[in-house]
Amino acid sequence: MTIYIDSDYKCHTSPGEGMTAVETDFFDGKCSAYIEGYRYVPAGQSWTRADGVIFTGEMIAPAEDSKLLEAAQAAYEEALAASAAKSADMQSALEVLGVHP
Repeated sequence: MTIYIDSDYKCHTSPGEGMTAVETDFFDGKCSAYIEGYRYVPAGQSWTRADGVIFTGEMIAPAEDSKLLEAAQAAYEEALAASAAKSADMQSALEVLGVHP
């Protein structure tokens, strides 16, 4: 999938001014809140944390509380499952009625 990173290597799901598009499969199936809570440093580049520690890419790491990111992802997956179940129920109802889309 394509993500967009800003000058501080924070991830975004939509393009914006000054952002760089990056292809990665790391975030496949992840919700926007999860993705946007990460930092991605591409191979060959480096990011310097506020305390002076330098991280070289490729690096993908949470930029926010990982427990909150996991909770957002879990809620997203629950919503997807509920939607799939609802869709299956509607499909079953259509079949009972003899309607075949």
